[in-house]
Amino acid sequence: GFMLPYGFMELEYQKQAVTAAKKILNSYNGVFLADVVGLGKTYITALLLQQLPAERKLIICPPVLIDSWKNAMRDFRVSSYNVESLGKLDKLSDQANNYDVIVIDEAHRFRNEVTWGYENLQHICQDKKVILVSATPLNNKFDDLLSLIKLFQPVRQSSIPGIYNLEEFFRRQNKKLAGFKDNKGSKEYLDAVKEASAVIRNRVLSHLMVRRTRNEIKTYFEQDIKNQGLHFPEPADPRRIVYQFDTEIDRVFNATIDLLKQFSYSRYTPLLFLKEKPGEFVAQRQRNIGGFMKGILVKRLESSFYAFKQTTDRFVTSYERFIKMFLDGTVYISDRVNVYDLLDNDQEDRLLKMVEEEKATRYDSSDFDDAFLVQLRNDLVVLKQIQAMWQEIDQDPKADEFIRMLHTDK
Repeated sequence: GFMLPYGFMELEYQKQAVTAAKKILNSYNGVFLADVVGLGKTYITALLLQQLPAERKLIICPPVLIDSWKNAMRDFRVSSYNVESLGKLDKLSDQANNYDVIVIDEAHRFRNEVTWGYENLQHICQDKKVILVSATPLNNKFDDLLSLIKLFQPVRQSSIPGIYNLEEFFRRQNKKLAGFKDNKGSKEYLDAVKEASAVIRNRVLSHLMVRRTRNEIKTYFEQDIKNQGLHFPEPADPRRIVYQFDTEIDRVFNATIDLLKQFSYSRYTPLLFLKEKPGEFVAQRQRNIGGFMKGILVKRLESSFYAFKQTTDRFVTSYERFIKMFLDGTVYISDRVNVYDLLDNDQEDRLLKMVEEEKATRYDSSDFDDAFLVQLRNDLVVLKQIQAMWQEIDQDPKADEFIRMLHTDK
């Protein structure tokens, strides 16, 4: 039986998920818990861990979710567990032997083997039972899914019925798409992806995954949901809110857009200014980070004036620090930040922090072109002009209109 916290509903669909997941975990050493968002994957995981009283458990999750995982573990009286941030993989890798079961929340973040942290994760999961919690196990590339399965299945001696060699199986699926390299928008390509995805779902994922949609739950567990007095809310369509700038804000907004055109984000692309030019791959990566940083400013400006002012302040401080570091003679540069992964997951703050903190490679200021310091100072002037213009503005028409709507709209 299950021990449910006081006041918790005993939901048939959640119990069924636990039973199915436990069976998969015992057969294959790993399971994907992949119900769509909002069906309580955290609770289902907690109930599953409750069924494994003797095992020592490690839950690895994004920093913002640490507390909710700890609460769930406590509420469901799970024994011998530890909840850690996925930022601490290095440390956890050394303690891997202390655990028998590993839960990875938002597992799709580690979807490819170049991703920072994957090797550590592989080491942590070796010879353990692995529970991968993710609403989107099969999105992007097929190989990304293979990387996750590798965490708990030997690729060349898989125990999945009919698939002895997982690598070979995935190679065959990838081959089906090989002919369309140049034409990824075509209907033929999309059909090929659909077809190969279906094969992967039927032959591999069906053995390893518990995934239900809301509609399936409404259909198959209708009676239980009725008995419990539950219903899934139906969201209304989004509506447009129109807001206007007054002339002053309008002027500052447009002037800011013009100034941003002069902003070269040099502080984020230092390798482009080396006397000894980097290779094309590194250069492109630097340009990507730069473009991303410029994008952040524009995006924040569109999103909320408060956020924009904060980000501008942050950029100013960051530039001032960087210029001081440069004038002191030494520059530290990060090349390990996987921009795209952090971007995909909307972790801009974490990315900003990593770009600013990660001291990976050390250069002398003399390694850089003279143009570098000139550009850095120009950028700082632009940022300070923007900062000064916004100093006076303390309203945000978008937020004000939204709040007004919340008060008046029924």
